[in-house]
Amino acid sequence: MTLLTLNALIATLFFSCLSTISPINLGVTVLAIALIMSIMLAMITSSWFGFITFIIYVGGMLVMFAYFAALQPNQHITNWNWLLTPTWCLILLYILTQNTSIVWPNYTPDTMEVYSMTNMILPVFLALILFLALIVVVKTARADEGPLRPFKYV
Repeated sequence: MTLLTLNALIATLFFSCLSTISPINLGVTVLAIALIMSIMLAMITSSWFGFITFIIYVGGMLVMFAYFAALQPNQHITNWNWLLTPTWCLILLYILTQNTSIVWPNYTPDTMEVYSMTNMILPVFLALILFLALIVVVKTARADEGPLRPFKYV
């Protein structure tokens, strides 16, 4: 992927946020922007920085999704026009920049070095810290207390 294509995709997704009606559509669009930004960060800096940024965005989006689901649990998405704007912009961008040579100059980071046997303690330690944080949050949160209203299923 080229840097120009990623920047154009972020711009089109940003402008498609203006045409969203539902908060769920807006959340999906913001999540797509976060994914593309984390890919760009992984290409420019390091893959861990992009990965951590995406994990933080996903955590925030899960909280937002829980609030939206509690406020409007039976909302149906009927307007998909917010998805057409980035699609048409990407098709147009591909047609216009098909023969240009704006690409990363032979940049291939060796990301598998992180998972080698000598560096294996880093991903395992990161996974254990995230798992411990998950357990702490689950044990301290109470289902009967909190900002989410309870659902009563009949």
